[in-house]
Amino acid sequence: MEKTLIKNATIYDGSGARPFFGDVLIEGEKIARVGSLGNIEGCYVVNAKGLALSPGFINTHSHMELELFKNPSLPASVKQGVTTEVLGQDGSSVAPVTEELLKELADNMAPLAGTIDHPYFWRSFGEYMAEVEKAAPAVRFVSLVGHGTLRMNIMGNDNREPTPDEMNKMRELLAKCMEEGAKGLSFGLIYPPGSYGNTAELIEMAKVVAQYDGLIMVHMRNEKSKLLESIDEMLTMIENSGARLQISHFKALGPPNWGLVREGIKRIEKLRALGYDVTFDQYPWTAACTGLKVCAPQWAFEGGEQEFQARLRDPDAYKKILEETNAEIAVRGGGECIMIASVATEEYAWMAGKKMDEIAAKLGMDVGTAVLHILQHEGPAVIAIYFSIGEDDVVHVMQSPHQCVCTDGIVGAHPHPRTYASFPRFLGRYVRDAKLMPLETAIHKITMEPARRLRLWDRGIIREGMSADLVLFNPETIIDVNSYLEPEIPPIGISKVYIQGKLVFSE
Repeated sequence: MEKTLIKNATIYDGSGARPFFGDVLIEGEKIARVGSLGNIEGCYVVNAKGLALSPGFINTHSHMELELFKNPSLPASVKQGVTTEVLGQDGSSVAPVTEELLKELADNMAPLAGTIDHPYFWRSFGEYMAEVEKAAPAVRFVSLVGHGTLRMNIMGNDNREPTPDEMNKMRELLAKCMEEGAKGLSFGLIYPPGSYGNTAELIEMAKVVAQYDGLIMVHMRNEKSKLLESIDEMLTMIENSGARLQISHFKALGPPNWGLVREGIKRIEKLRALGYDVTFDQYPWTAACTGLKVCAPQWAFEGGEQEFQARLRDPDAYKKILEETNAEIAVRGGGECIMIASVATEEYAWMAGKKMDEIAAKLGMDVGTAVLHILQHEGPAVIAIYFSIGEDDVVHVMQSPHQCVCTDGIVGAHPHPRTYASFPRFLGRYVRDAKLMPLETAIHKITMEPARRLRLWDRGIIREGMSADLVLFNPETIIDVNSYLEPEIPPIGISKVYIQGKLVFSE
């Protein structure tokens, strides 16, 4: 059995306790011993003097469902210390899927998870997770199942309430996915068809998750002027189901809405005081990233992508869609606050990395018309970066004890830098430089606490017998050095990353 002895490290064990100086012995996939271990024969020795050793970072919001097949070494993850990623976010999972839904689901997933060059080669949730294991990616993966995907399996893209029979079928399919290993359920309440579900439907689905002690993660219905109403809807769901909740990428979009997160946290804390488990995650950036299609109204996608394209060709429907698209663009700060990250065709590849006002000018169109033109020309796979989050909000959310860190990483032609450096940015800019919290508190937030939320009892803390998912880093230098123009530059300060005892990255 392979042995590695990491000596002279400053150990942040994940519990939130003060660090201690010591050694860690890895045997095979496990942590074998922790303490002042002296010399042990037959080990590969790593001198960690001046470095911090922590459990591997857990990314609670990932979109690597297809990237793990295309690039299983996953450098974007391991180079920032991520050892576990959570898939199936925003109501959208790549499984379960029927033969008939293959193209429709792939279209739906494209803005979040990208594409692969052949049809999905799994059908059930369990089959997908088996394919993930077979691909042997460098990082460990767990997954939620998406409410939108479940709804599509039973109801297609219909904008209506489920019949009692359809509701039962959705609940049964959810239970089957939980039995096959899903860690919980995600809602994506700005993305059709999941956005068509009303509160009563969400409560019924949440009750199933509660039976399995699973976790619900939610992209709320509105992160702008109706942020507080959206939080209230989620709290109502939790009170009526008993499920545990994590709000995804908690933020307020658009300058008029900055500051609403403060009242939102107060409402969350009131429910927590009653014994409910409600938390949130956050990426430490002032720009969001998702499909360009969120600029268009949700009703326009009823029936799926083909129906959306048909409405764009109908003059009356187009006029209404354009009017609502212009309003959404304005809330997000205008064309100068929207950058195209990736497109589907070579013809429009020149747009990647450019703002929508510049693109619109080159096309000879106003911004709203240009957005709809791109969606018409490129389809649903276009990804955009939205510069619409306030720095004061980022700091306030980060200082809450209920916050943890995610990347919300989407890989594309010109991706958001959060995909590559969210964890070093958090530890370097906000923890060390801005002194928002002690380093041991920060490490707890990205290791043991997300492991608790996901019931990953084999990781998240440095103890004998736990999985040897470990990160060795320099607390004095760790930081992001990439940018929105050069997002793929890896962070600095990460020395070594071990996953189940295997060295997967070394600087």
